[in-house]
Amino acid sequence: MTFKVTLVGAHAHEPTPAIALYAVEPNGRVGEKLAAVVEGQLALPRGRKGAVALGPDVENAASLDPKGLVTMRLADQLPIWERDKEIQIPSQWWRGWLGFTTCVSGSVSRCWPILLEQSAMRAMALGQRPIIFPEHCAPLCNGVVEVWESTTCCWPFLIYDVPKVIAGLEKFLAENPIMFPVPPLPNPGPVEGELASRVDRALGAGKVSTSFVPHADLSAHLETLKSLTAREAVDYVEANPALWWFWCDSTTAMLGETPLNLDGSFSFCYRWYPFFFLNCRTSYFYKVKQFVGGVWTYVYDGAAAHQYFTADQIANIATQTGVVCVQPPPLPAGAVTLQAIGATDAWDINSHWAGADGGGNDLTQTGAALMPIATPDAGLLLADGAPWTETLYLSLNFDEGMKSAGAVYYRLSTVQADLAGNPIGAPQPIGNAVSWNYLDISSFPPVTRMQPLGPVTPSGSPNAGLFTIPYFSDQDWLGLANGPAGLFHQYLDTTTLQNPTVGGTGNGNGRFMVILEVFDSGGARLVPAGVTAAPGDITASFSFVRLLGAPPSASLPGPVSVVNQVSLAHMLWVDNRPVVGHIDYFQSSAGTQECQFISASADTDFYVGYYAYHTVMCDNPALSPVPSSTFMASYSMTWQEGLGGSSGTLDSGGDINNPNSCPAGSADAVTPGTTFATMLAGQTACAFAITLTVAPKHTNGFGTVGASSWNAAVALSIV
Repeated sequence: MTFKVTLVGAHAHEPTPAIALYAVEPNGRVGEKLAAVVEGQLALPRGRKGAVALGPDVENAASLDPKGLVTMRLADQLPIWERDKEIQIPSQWWRGWLGFTTCVSGSVSRCWPILLEQSAMRAMALGQRPIIFPEHCAPLCNGVVEVWESTTCCWPFLIYDVPKVIAGLEKFLAENPIMFPVPPLPNPGPVEGELASRVDRALGAGKVSTSFVPHADLSAHLETLKSLTAREAVDYVEANPALWWFWCDSTTAMLGETPLNLDGSFSFCYRWYPFFFLNCRTSYFYKVKQFVGGVWTYVYDGAAAHQYFTADQIANIATQTGVVCVQPPPLPAGAVTLQAIGATDAWDINSHWAGADGGGNDLTQTGAALMPIATPDAGLLLADGAPWTETLYLSLNFDEGMKSAGAVYYRLSTVQADLAGNPIGAPQPIGNAVSWNYLDISSFPPVTRMQPLGPVTPSGSPNAGLFTIPYFSDQDWLGLANGPAGLFHQYLDTTTLQNPTVGGTGNGNGRFMVILEVFDSGGARLVPAGVTAAPGDITASFSFVRLLGAPPSASLPGPVSVVNQVSLAHMLWVDNRPVVGHIDYFQSSAGTQECQFISASADTDFYVGYYAYHTVMCDNPALSPVPSSTFMASYSMTWQEGLGGSSGTLDSGGDINNPNSCPAGSADAVTPGTTFATMLAGQTACAFAITLTVAPKHTNGFGTVGASSWNAAVALSIV
């Protein structure tokens, strides 16, 4: 049955609402949508009985308040509608269904990768390290944001409600210390035993969320509430929707979905209707999903993250999972470069020490694979002199102008460098297979596909180990999805680098050069115009550039030097030898034994013999390079009394081997004395755990790796 719908009192050109007919459940709640008014006509489902309601046409019927609708029994109204062939809706009803528009907005980024490590999560929860590293974040795109409304309706929030909120917040944080870690301490000291125990229990129970970057918001809210007066706390809770859940129950409803933009931003507008409840407050949370591996996968859940926002707040969301869409930084037209290793930008590598001349020409590289060394730390990170270790993921950057130059393939090679910066032997191509994922949007839902890049050898070409250049205009390439091997052009296991120097540092250690070349569709090597070409090379209009600094903005290239050579080379200093820490003795090196029971007067100093070092400072400078400071970043020796007793630090230091002797590890350092009375803290006897931790500088481009620790135990008593 179809009926005409008339909005009584409607004027020409007056805005009118979209209207629908809903079922009404026996408990009075709005049920399913039965039909919508289309072009002034309502098609009533045949055989329908019971109560129905007319109201604004919305996606989520559960969000409607029955008090704002026209509710009726079909048995009463149907005879009238059938007689008049018309449904008339009074103006005082339908004008209230026009609603008001509310818009919410935000942005979504993925931050990685070190936050996924359990040891790092534990350290953050204990306040020993920063919570987030925004310099390692990139926007998400190719995703959908679900917009959810959270409605909290209860009595007015009063002063006597403040203790309840604080107690609920304390209980929740105690049960979830990994998901909501404490703020990092300015000067991390001994960890309170009960906190460490809660953190370890949470880890053991699997209460670790990787669907969002851990944040200290709730911990900060708790500390703020404790510092406020009761009156101030009332206002504070009212202003922060994340705290409403600890006040009273809330209801949630999904309002709709909106796509992520290329820069990770999103916005969503919806119409709401003034059917007011007393003492109700509205906030919003978001869920983000992406189409990965053929299924829609949630990469962020705002309810799980306990992140709620008001409509006028921009929701800056960070996740630990998800696929980022990468647009490389701009380069000069027709240029190619090494962009980064892991998350470390190429300009942060000490591989451009000579800079450029007045014409912008590179002065560091003087040959195809020749970089005369002018600094003792060539190839290390500029910031802290860190060497490279383990597997490195190399990112290149090709300006789109390289296409018109005929560049189709690239190749990366390595060669060892001697002390003068000269190559030792011929460069060896890196032949690891590389594939990139892209989103095929030719159908819906979109499909993730894989494109192999190489290695390939074009027919008739003498050049092997080539890889197809994945220009960003070719496909909708997907970024880092599951670990570091996402959008990188090659990866290099540094432990396999050969160093045959007799008496040297061995394989996987020393200075090496990474060399980039480009080729045309037939596999012929391309060289920049003005550069002397070897037989078989083809001159083309492009340039190799070396990155000298960060871009001034997202749309402008940063400072570069033009490398007028047949290839682009970067010096990398690799070292896969670990840092070393060892505890040798307590009190005296004479008569040491496995079990130590030491008695002395209260004012006797307790001390430990130990060493902490990296062996690079003891390398033979005639055969291997020696840096200006050791590859050990720092060391610290701490003590812990009994089970949850007093604790402290016996000794610590920076990047100086201790003791500073060669050969490394041939002598011991001795900690400054700490009295028995200080360590026992009122006890007459107790057992102690002594831990020596040595931190490395070594980096794989994402963070430092390879820490060393040594544990020992001793029992002390006062006589």
